[in-house]
Amino acid sequence: QLNNETLKQFKLILVGPDDYFYQKLKACVIKKNLQDKIIFYGPANDEQLVVLYKQAIALINPSLMEGFGLPGLEAMAVGCPVICSKIEVFEEIYGRAVLYFNPMNIGDIRQKINKFLTMKEKEKQDLINLGKVQAERYSWKRCAKETAEVYEDCFNL
Repeated sequence: QLNNETLKQFKLILVGPDDYFYQKLKACVIKKNLQDKIIFYGPANDEQLVVLYKQAIALINPSLMEGFGLPGLEAMAVGCPVICSKIEVFEEIYGRAVLYFNPMNIGDIRQKINKFLTMKEKEKQDLINLGKVQAERYSWKRCAKETAEVYEDCFNL
């Protein structure tokens, strides 16, 4: 269990478009006087995302619904551990390479983040290594190779 003093060293960085939901989050942060703990980064390009992933302790994605889950794979590819919702698409794409939580249960989210932060370094490194292997399964190079093979098979009919 982490104490409040330990938690004070961490900041939450939210990345995304400055849309309706972002504005609602900003208002909530101000209302709860958490401006010193939460950074609203705004939109980020690919290069900025790589820097953010590399400097992050972990990517936390409490999504309820996704089409694919590219941010998690991007994070894993550069060695950023992922803690995310236990939803079908994430389980299919990420496999065992992440820590899952129930996105409807704040206590479970807190518990999984706490579990990650208190893991031994070897356990964290094992999770990072699993993530890199998992991300390799979805590389653009591999996608292009498999697509080319499909075209070749079509021409060889």
